[in-house]
Amino acid sequence: MNSTYSWKDKLFYTSLFLFAVSLPLAEFMVSISTGLLFISWLLTGNFTNKWEQLKRKPAALLLISIFFVYVLGLFFTHNQTLGIYELRKTIFILIVPLCISTGPKIDYSLFRKVLISFLVTLNMATVIAIVRLFLRTRFGIHDIWEILFVSHIGFTFQLLLGVAILIYELYTNPSISKKLRILMIADIVYLIAFLFILKALTGIVTFAILLFIHLIFIIRKIRNRRWRLLAGIMLPMLILAGFGYIGWSIHRFYDTGQVNLSQLPEKTQNGHPYKHDISNKLLENGHYVGLYICEEEMKKSWDQRSSIVYNGNDANGFPVYATLIRYLTSKGLTKDSVGVSKLTDEDIGYIEKGIANHIYTKRFLSLYPRIYQTIWELDVYFKTGNPNMKSLAKRIEFEKAAFTIIREHPHFGVGTGNWKQAFADAYEKNKSQLDPEEYASAHNQYLNYLVKFGIVGFLWIMFAWTYPLFLTNKHRFYPALMLVLIVGISNFSDSNLEAHMGISFFIFFYSFFLFSETQPETRKSQVNMQDSKSYNPAYSVSQPI
Repeated sequence: MNSTYSWKDKLFYTSLFLFAVSLPLAEFMVSISTGLLFISWLLTGNFTNKWEQLKRKPAALLLISIFFVYVLGLFFTHNQTLGIYELRKTIFILIVPLCISTGPKIDYSLFRKVLISFLVTLNMATVIAIVRLFLRTRFGIHDIWEILFVSHIGFTFQLLLGVAILIYELYTNPSISKKLRILMIADIVYLIAFLFILKALTGIVTFAILLFIHLIFIIRKIRNRRWRLLAGIMLPMLILAGFGYIGWSIHRFYDTGQVNLSQLPEKTQNGHPYKHDISNKLLENGHYVGLYICEEEMKKSWDQRSSIVYNGNDANGFPVYATLIRYLTSKGLTKDSVGVSKLTDEDIGYIEKGIANHIYTKRFLSLYPRIYQTIWELDVYFKTGNPNMKSLAKRIEFEKAAFTIIREHPHFGVGTGNWKQAFADAYEKNKSQLDPEEYASAHNQYLNYLVKFGIVGFLWIMFAWTYPLFLTNKHRFYPALMLVLIVGISNFSDSNLEAHMGISFFIFFYSFFLFSETQPETRKSQVNMQDSKSYNPAYSVSQPI
């Protein structure tokens, strides 16, 4: 760090580094970094000059205005306690743009060092996660997402941004050596692979959409007609392959084989009567859950093999017998003593842990179990109407409730702190089967804005989020554009900008990109010369590969 900086400036810059490296590793450190950023900003003083700077930066004023939309929403709020809590969650929108836009200047050298620090820490976090994955038994890890120290959804955004930064650096920095280029390309592949290891559908879908956009852009830039035609054929084939895999997964789920429901055996091999619940259409791996059940034999055989009694609960709090029935069904076994006898000791352990299907145990790194789980959740939801304990099914109920509220309060919403009661009332009106303890807001940031602030507030917030990108001419800066697209796409499936790690990640890098020198003076001069002529995307410094 430059020795000519004052200690106050150095403290400010240190807080930027700390913020960047905290995001992949520790949620509590992000809060500390924000506090340190604000304190260092206060210590630098010169508030008259800061105020003048702020007035000259409409992009910063627009971002900060979003926080005051929440403040304004308090005037329509009956539940002031919840309203204040919402303000505390979104305080990042006030502090971070204010400090970065009016604090000590962030030159290109410092900007680059912060990004490198983030990339190094991001890679370190993935390595630590992989070690935890291979030692998952020792760490007591049952779910792939538990290998991380922060939210898996927020981490996928960081992975995608890391890829965007690397692509930008590869494309715009001709001084990079051949060995370093190979290493950076390998890192891009590695970060994308880790995204799929996490099996976070929000991140994977966002990546797929961004990949599609990039491929279209690349195809348009191919000058050779034959290669462009070939690429144009390959792109839809890739899309069809993806949909084909999903279609195959759905077919596999519902493929019940040759089951004659009118000729089912009445007794087990030991002579006890079977119970065949033909009305139960639920499936596990193409097998009906309600067939071939003899609880008398199952109970006796299970209690002989497990320390958890048949009528007890598994590690997830569900009845053991329910998990056992699903697990046996998933393996195509009868639900009797013969079926239980065919389970290995490892199978017994999985059932005790609450794992209800054997495919979740043998394909820890495969994406298919995650797709299967989604199909199973929707199948159960559409057949029973019960969304409880099912991630995607609950989201459908959340969004139904959100639309109910929006129809009743279309213009200005229900206010900052009234959303919880509004959703509770909507679930009752919709006669939802969702348990009250499962009530929540929509897992869709745009719907949540509409619920709280109506169409008027929603339109202003969308304008305030996106227009700064153009005011600062950073829509041509590839990482900034990708950041907006990453979060903008994923906001359809999560309320990222009202979650601690989501908003802190986005507002930090958005402010950092908007109000820093993102390119060296030589490159900036070249761009300015190009702008003085005419803008051609083929020469944009933000053009992706």
